[in-house]
Amino acid sequence: MPRERIDADQAFFTERKSMRASGRRRSLRRARALAPHLGIDLNTWHAHPERVVTVVGSKGKGTAAIFASATLAAAGLRVGTLTSPGLRSNRERIRVDGESISHHEYVALVSGVTQTLERVSASLPEDGYLSPSGLFTLSGLRHFAERGCDAVVLEAGMGGASDEVSLVTPGVVVITAVLAEHVGVLGESVAAIAAEKAGVITSATRDVVTAEQGDPGAAGAIAAAATAHACRSHRADAALAVGAPGLGEANARLGVTAARLLLDLAGRSAPPAAALDAALQSVRIPGRLSRHRRGDQEWIVDCATNPAAIAAAIGHTTSAMGPPTAVLTFLPRHRDTRPLRDALRGLPVVEVPSGRLGGATVPGAAIRMEAIDLDALGSRVLAVGPVYFAGEVLALLDVDCDRIFRAPGRETPGR
Repeated sequence: MPRERIDADQAFFTERKSMRASGRRRSLRRARALAPHLGIDLNTWHAHPERVVTVVGSKGKGTAAIFASATLAAAGLRVGTLTSPGLRSNRERIRVDGESISHHEYVALVSGVTQTLERVSASLPEDGYLSPSGLFTLSGLRHFAERGCDAVVLEAGMGGASDEVSLVTPGVVVITAVLAEHVGVLGESVAAIAAEKAGVITSATRDVVTAEQGDPGAAGAIAAAATAHACRSHRADAALAVGAPGLGEANARLGVTAARLLLDLAGRSAPPAAALDAALQSVRIPGRLSRHRRGDQEWIVDCATNPAAIAAAIGHTTSAMGPPTAVLTFLPRHRDTRPLRDALRGLPVVEVPSGRLGGATVPGAAIRMEAIDLDALGSRVLAVGPVYFAGEVLALLDVDCDRIFRAPGRETPGR
């Protein structure tokens, strides 16, 4: 089945598309000014940092956010989760108690936000554009308030201080590993990128949970930000049994540790061991070493885009079901693919070609899955590549991406 297309949310990309070409940048002032028109009281969010976990970093943010949410749900809280991007649908970016917003609710939500923006746009600051991720963030906050969420877990997009999640004050911040992938965009060094991401830390933030950073400059920048705001710094509890496969285990532990700290900050009890174990064991994250069947074939799908992640995916696949008979991948031509090709050397690689969009060849714009004879891939297939490629594969396999964990003892209201 194809990925779900919801035309209503394409309006969220309009301002960026029209203004970026003229050199304009995303505007947090514009997003902040729009919030009250959407019924979002940022002052209330600022007054209750004990309700917010914010996750920043380069890789593994989604895993950390989902495991934090599952832990909070196990403690009896109704939890709103904002992640990005979606795999089969942008609806997956906005979830309550592990389940994505329904199609009907989503269309109504984005249509309401779009109509409000059209009505008040001329009165908002004109120093830049509303970014798509910012509009999804504001939409999520509105939905979480409407659904009476007790806590929210917000995954930043690419940045930190420059991302609209910084409009909300977190009681606990998670910082996953910071890599060099956005040098020249977020900063001129990994340390500078780490400082930008750590910019979500505020004087109201009590705890910062950070992954072990491979770059000493990044570790120093994060430590400096935490010290400047008198925050307590933590590493994940290495003894936690979270059940996440591969490299996701470390990020899952970050999320669980952060949720426990938020519960403590809010004066709430930790979840009962049985409830926590049930919630964590129920976590299923499509595209993160997720396992699926297609007829007689076994598939593992992973959003691996760097050599370490690819090596981990290969090792996990071999351990779980034997050496892959084919490694299906998509390597966008606008990136330096040499490290990825080196990581895949000697394996039965099948590369999916790119296609055309709008009559011109645009690398990575169209993934030509129809060019691949899937039946010829053998019985054990590993699919690795960018998140949008993983989304195409999951759609091809008709994987349900709507529910990623179960909140013990209850279902999402309205379902």
